[in-house]
Amino acid sequence: MHRPDTPPRDADLDRETLAQQVRALQERLAFYEGFDRLIQDNVAHARELFRLAAQERETAATAIDQARHDAGRRETHLRGEVEQIAADLRQLSQLVEAISDRLARALGEPALVNSWTESAPTVEPRTEQSVALVVHGVPSARAALSLQRFVASLPQVANVSAREFFGGVLRLDARVQERLQADQFLAWGDAYSIEALTERPEVLELVLREPAMTPTGA
Repeated sequence: MHRPDTPPRDADLDRETLAQQVRALQERLAFYEGFDRLIQDNVAHARELFRLAAQERETAATAIDQARHDAGRRETHLRGEVEQIAADLRQLSQLVEAISDRLARALGEPALVNSWTESAPTVEPRTEQSVALVVHGVPSARAALSLQRFVASLPQVANVSAREFFGGVLRLDARVQERLQADQFLAWGDAYSIEALTERPEVLELVLREPAMTPTGA
């Protein structure tokens, strides 16, 4: 009878060992295959990211070029508008100068025999100066408005504006051609006596005082 060289128990052990090694190799192969798929996925994702970045860069470059083009076009348009406005202003200045010349000739004297015109004598403009008018004891806004209108009606006053009215003190700014006099305010219609506190060319400070009541039967 023929007997095998390897005992059955040793053969079983060899088969079990080979099976374990095969399983270990299969697990390692599966691990490498999974790792390879992960690498491929990362590479594909990175490639997509690079593609999107390039696309965004191209889009940004296009937008920048368009913005520069629009800015240049607007600048050209504005430059043209400014040049047109400057030309219109020059024409307007020439027109005003021509009208001024015609007006000056119209206001001049009639032509003389030798065809020369004699212009009207030049009138020196009267100079104006600023005066601060401060009035104390103004009882109401109505009185303040009445006083402002009175100042505006004075012959040497070119302009007057109210600066402040608070606590019975009225402050006016006036442009005058001649000095304001305190006694001019005696013509103001309201029944108040007026006393000058400060009377200088640039400042006139007054105070309103109610007249003393005369006792009945005096």
